[in-house]
Amino acid sequence: MKCLQLCTIILPVITALIVYFLYTPLPPDLEQRWAIQQQFAMMKIGSAIICMAERLGYGSHINISRAVFNTVASGTLNQDNVTMTDAMFGTVPVTIFRPRTASDLSPALLFFHGGGWVFASTAVLAGGIADIADWLNVVVVSVDYRLAPENPFPAPFDDCVTATVHLLHNGHSLGIDVNNIGVAGDSSGGNLAAAVALRLSEDTTLPKLKYQILLYPVLQAFDTKLTSYMENSYESLYRETIGKAYLWYIGRDVLKTSEQAILSNNHLTPALKKSVYYNSFVHQNLLPIKYRRKDSPDETDKINMTFAKSLEALLINPYIFPLMAKDLSKMPPSLVITSEYDILRDEGFMFAERLRQYGVKVQHNNLNAVHGFFFRPPEETFRYNTMLDTLNIMTIYFRQQLK
Repeated sequence: MKCLQLCTIILPVITALIVYFLYTPLPPDLEQRWAIQQQFAMMKIGSAIICMAERLGYGSHINISRAVFNTVASGTLNQDNVTMTDAMFGTVPVTIFRPRTASDLSPALLFFHGGGWVFASTAVLAGGIADIADWLNVVVVSVDYRLAPENPFPAPFDDCVTATVHLLHNGHSLGIDVNNIGVAGDSSGGNLAAAVALRLSEDTTLPKLKYQILLYPVLQAFDTKLTSYMENSYESLYRETIGKAYLWYIGRDVLKTSEQAILSNNHLTPALKKSVYYNSFVHQNLLPIKYRRKDSPDETDKINMTFAKSLEALLINPYIFPLMAKDLSKMPPSLVITSEYDILRDEGFMFAERLRQYGVKVQHNNLNAVHGFFFRPPEETFRYNTMLDTLNIMTIYFRQQLK
């Protein structure tokens, strides 16, 4: 009897603790809050499993995370209208998604997947990539670039450039109209798409890219105290997560002191804080008034000059962080899609505005969503409403670019 009484006391407490752990407060106007709540709960459980496995010696945090992510999100493509063919573009593995209804000489889109330059692959994201091919009726070439931290910048960027140049040179042999090729990507893949577009905008020997489509892209690591960084840290992309990703991508050790320096804006040398990059390229005036920081960022003078100096050239390299480009005038027409509740929202606004200032045709849609909504594993049929909205936006935009 005492055991039963004890259970009636302990079980509700344990249940309450589990619910508290899995619950994430979400904005009241966010669409499909229950579905997002479930996704975030699963991500918390996954994170707990990964941390436990790491403590038990099953491998590094990155390798365990990759294994869990690949297992959960892999499977056979559930898309009858699209075929998948693996190929090599030089030394870079790619997968070609071709709609059965595509023309003999089809437009094409190179897609660079997200995952913080560290995680994911074409196989994991095949569902969403196939949706793009199906909805737009376009051949999509998904690039499996080398991943950080084993292969930091410039390796992922070089792979994406190599694959894009290969298609521009050899597209006709694959039934591709080389005069109707664009680039696209989500999150860190959006970063790579913008960087590739910037790099190839300077090459006069190749056909010009027709457009770029950037889905909640990573574009800068200069100011990590933008309003969106401070207000929108959720399971799909924590501030701490992006801090680690920056360090992995640029080939720096992930140390607690380094992370804290980045997240407190103490990773910039005094010279950079007074430079045109800080005063123009990430200026608050590039944002709508409602997103502008009301006060100066709370920064200390505890700058690790050795660390800050080691980052200086990397932080202003536009092929790493495209928002740092001094000249965007040759960029292709651009579709930029941001999420209202995403730490990357503000830099997306900034990039769209800077493109406009340089005379580039820009369409910018800011959706009522969190980071990472454009995700569908191969066997999954569920899609967020914002993913469907994005596919519709992309379809209309794509058709306009072909006119």
